[in-house]
Amino acid sequence: MSQTLLGKVALVTGGGRGLGRAHALALARAGARVVVNDLGGSDRGEGADPDMAAAVAREIQEVGGNAIASNADVSDWDDAGRAVRLALDTFGRLDIIVNNAGISRFAPIGAMSREDWTLTIGVNLTGTAAVTHWAAAHWIEVGPESGRAIINTSSPAGTNPLPGSPAYCASKAGVAALTIASAAELAPLGVRVNAIAPMGRTRLTDAVPFVAELMKAPATGFDRAAPDCVSPVVVYLASPACRFTGRVFGIEGDDLFVFDGWSARHRFNNAGTAWDQATLAERLEAIDLQDLGWGIAPATHMVMPNPSDATLKTLATIAEER
Repeated sequence: MSQTLLGKVALVTGGGRGLGRAHALALARAGARVVVNDLGGSDRGEGADPDMAAAVAREIQEVGGNAIASNADVSDWDDAGRAVRLALDTFGRLDIIVNNAGISRFAPIGAMSREDWTLTIGVNLTGTAAVTHWAAAHWIEVGPESGRAIINTSSPAGTNPLPGSPAYCASKAGVAALTIASAAELAPLGVRVNAIAPMGRTRLTDAVPFVAELMKAPATGFDRAAPDCVSPVVVYLASPACRFTGRVFGIEGDDLFVFDGWSARHRFNNAGTAWDQATLAERLEAIDLQDLGWGIAPATHMVMPNPSDATLKTLATIAEER
């Protein structure tokens, strides 16, 4: 890999395992000095293991790269600042943020606890916002400079939510919105802000049986779900070659998708008159009840209508019973 990021300093949150580890190694190969941040907790946000980040930093150092470990808890607003300060104190600058830290406490809305919600939003969304805040505050202080980049981690569960983990879906949808909003704010500082919505095999996907089966490594041939398939997109988004900001990129193996925000495919106007229920019902009668425009795993051609056929059937059955 060419040294496209030579002289740059990157901070990767959740860099101790899975996608984050792959990103940290790829950024180092591209020439960046890397702060590998990871609290070392479980996929449910419990516990801590300081050696997770340290092990990846050592991997980078052993092949001639420059890296340091951080155990800051990014879900804590002030502690997230500690990770940013470590980059500045160690390397004297900060150019690239990869907000990758994430957890999921799978629970449907009726069974979800306050802790499930708080921890998931705290790591996935607050953690992304907090690190972005502290980096932006530093960049405001030192002034504009080209070549800065933030890469946030959304998810197919955020762009196309599925039932079973509403806290996770909400947090990842929030990351996409945060990306779009902060891109406009940070452009005057020379910062490009983009997000990825990756399909990659991690301990989070392993925790969901049908997803784990879908993303199982093949016995031979191309492994579409390998975390290493996602990292080249991260390096591109961090590099001078990237001309985008405020965009969300889906990546699964050799498939790349570019989302167009939340697109409204239908528009109706009521000729200067407030809507009433009868007119709304009449005008919306022709609209399909489902969004049929997406698939969770293009390699398997699994088109997933939203809401699902089962959801609509359930609602119809309940309506008939009443």
